[in-house]
Amino acid sequence: MMRNTIFLLLLSLGLAAQKTSPDALKPQFSHQYFYWQQQGFYFIDTSLSSLNWYHQLNNALSDDYGKLVLMNLGGPRNNLILQGLRPLEDFQSFGPFQDYFVNPERVAYYQVRSPLTGARYVNGYERGQLFRIYHSQNITKNWNFSVQYRRLNSLSFYINDQNKQSSFLINSHYQSPKGAYQLWAYFASEKLELQENGGIIHDSVFTDNLESSRTLLITRFDQDQRAVYNRDYFIDHQIDFWKLFKKKVKAPVDTLPDSLQVKSPEPEKQRSIILGHNARFNRRAFAYYGRSNDVYDQYYFDQDGVYTDSLRYASLYNEAYLQTIIGDSSRFNLKAGAFHQYLEYSNAYFETGAQHFGVNAQLQGNYKQYFDLQSEGKYILTGPFANNFELKARLQGTFFKSLGAFAGYSIQNKAPDFFQQVYISNNVIWNQDFGPVLSNELQFGLQWGRSNFLRFRTFGASDYVYFGTDLKPLVAPDLVAYQSIDLKQDFYLWNLLHLDNQVTYQIALNNADRYMPLPEWVNRHALYFEFPMFKRALKVLVGAEATYFSAFQSPSYSTATGQLYIANEYPVGDYFMVDAFAQFKVAKAVIFLKMQNLTQGMVAYNYWAAPHYPLNDRVFRVGVNWRFFN
Repeated sequence: MMRNTIFLLLLSLGLAAQKTSPDALKPQFSHQYFYWQQQGFYFIDTSLSSLNWYHQLNNALSDDYGKLVLMNLGGPRNNLILQGLRPLEDFQSFGPFQDYFVNPERVAYYQVRSPLTGARYVNGYERGQLFRIYHSQNITKNWNFSVQYRRLNSLSFYINDQNKQSSFLINSHYQSPKGAYQLWAYFASEKLELQENGGIIHDSVFTDNLESSRTLLITRFDQDQRAVYNRDYFIDHQIDFWKLFKKKVKAPVDTLPDSLQVKSPEPEKQRSIILGHNARFNRRAFAYYGRSNDVYDQYYFDQDGVYTDSLRYASLYNEAYLQTIIGDSSRFNLKAGAFHQYLEYSNAYFETGAQHFGVNAQLQGNYKQYFDLQSEGKYILTGPFANNFELKARLQGTFFKSLGAFAGYSIQNKAPDFFQQVYISNNVIWNQDFGPVLSNELQFGLQWGRSNFLRFRTFGASDYVYFGTDLKPLVAPDLVAYQSIDLKQDFYLWNLLHLDNQVTYQIALNNADRYMPLPEWVNRHALYFEFPMFKRALKVLVGAEATYFSAFQSPSYSTATGQLYIANEYPVGDYFMVDAFAQFKVAKAVIFLKMQNLTQGMVAYNYWAAPHYPLNDRVFRVGVNWRFFN
C-alpha cells in the first residue's frame, strides 16, 4: 500500500478533458453565455454559421467521442477513454447514465440583448424522437431567465428496448445595477425510463447474420425495466461590500449588435470584499423492475413473479465563503470558505447516511494576460469521510499568436460511492468497508487555433474500486495507472474542404486493464465539403466520418446493478464505423441528414458496444435545429 502510494505521488500525472477556451473575458457580444465558477464568456453564433452538429445526435446532446451507447439512445454508455475525477461532494453517481443528467458546472447562464429561443428535433432509431427546446430572455439588463425542456422517446431494433427521458431545467442569473449583489440559481427535474433486455443471448446469430430482423433475436429479458430520477436545487448568491458602499461606479460598457465585438477596454483597478453562500439539494432515486427467471443465480426475496429493487440518495450541501481580488494589472480572485454536507442513502432493506464539515479555497486569475491560473482545494474535517480531500490546478497561456500551452494537476483522496459500499437487493447483496481511493492525474500540452491540441496525460489510482465477475465491488490489489496521448487537428482547405481528426492513444501500466479495460487506440476522422448555393441563401455541408477503436476486453453490463463490470467474456472493437451526413442551412434553420453505420453488410457483423450489446445497424437519421431571435 505504501509503495503504491509513493509511486502514485511521484507518477502524479492529469486533469479532466481538454476544455474549449472562452471567447472573451468580459461580456462583449449581443448573445453570450457563461458557466458558474468559470471565467470568460462564450459567444452564441446568432448567424448559425457553424454546421458541425453531427456529433450531437445523441441523448446527451454533446460530442460523443470515445463513448459507445448500448443498443439505443439513452442507454448505458461504455467509455473508451479516461474520464475525469468526480467532485469530492458527490457520493452517488449515475454510473453509465452520468452524461444524461444536470450538474452545476455545466449549466449555462445567458446574457442576451433580445429574447433567444432554440429548438432541436432528431428522430430515433426504429422510431421515436429526441426533442429539445430552450428560451432565454433578459427581464432587465442585469437579470436573465432561461428555461429548457428535453424529451427522448426512442425504440431500437430489438425486443424490450424502448427508452424515454424527460428533463426540465430552469435557471437564472441576477446582478444588481452596481454589481454589489449577484445570484445564480437553477432547478432541474429529470426522469429516465429504460426497458432492459439484457442483450442478445446467442451472439453468433448476430455475428453470422443468420437473422436480419432484429426483433426475432432472443434477448435475456422481455419485461424488465429501469427508472432513474433526479431532482436538483441550486443557489449561489453573494454581496460585495466594496461595491455596496462605493460612492461612484463606472457605468458598464454596453453590449454590441449581433455577431460584433471590439477590443476590451483596459481594466480599471478593482477591489472586492465578498461574502457569499451557496447551497445545493440533490435527490436521486433508482428503481429496477424485474421478473424472476434463470438468468441470475439467486433471488433473495422474491422467488417468482415481479420484484422491485430500489435506491434513494439525498444530499444537502451548504457553503459560506469570503472572496476578494488581489492585484491590479495581474488580478486574482481568492476565495476561502467552510461547508457542511448531510447525506442519506437507503432502500427497503437498509438505511445509512453521513454528515461532515469541511473547508475549501480557490485561487483564479491571470498574470498580466500572460497566463491564466485556476486552482481549488477541499478538505473534509469530520464525520466518516474525514480526511477526504482534493487539490487541482490548471495553468494556461498563449505565447505566440494562437499557439498556447497548458498544464494541469489534480489529486483526490475520496471514499467510494455509497452504492459501492452497501447494497441489498433481490439479485445481489454486499456490505463492504472500503477505504478511500487515492487518485491523481497530470496533463500538459499545446493548443492552437480554435480547438486543436496535443495533450499528454497520466492517471493513477490506488485502492481503485471496480465491479467483479460476481457483480460485486472489489478493490484492485495493484495500482491502476494509464498514460495517454491525445491529438486533435482540424484542417480547412481552399474555403471548401474540411478534414477533422482526433486520435487517442492510451496504454495501461502495471496491468491496469484488468480492472479498468480501455482500448489502446480511439480514432475519429471526418472529410466533408462546405459551400454556399443560390447566392449564399443556402449553405451546404456534405461528407463522411469514420470512427475506430482497437480490440479490448470490454466490461459487460449488468441490468441487476445498472453498472459495467469486469467479466472478460470476449474482446470487442477493431472495426471501422462509417457514417455519411449532409446538413443544409436555410435562414435560421439547419436541417440534418445522417446515415449511420453505412458499411453494414460490407464488413463483418462484429460491431459491439459491449458483450451482447450491438451498436446500431444502418439507420437514417434526420433532424432540424432552429433558432429564433426577437
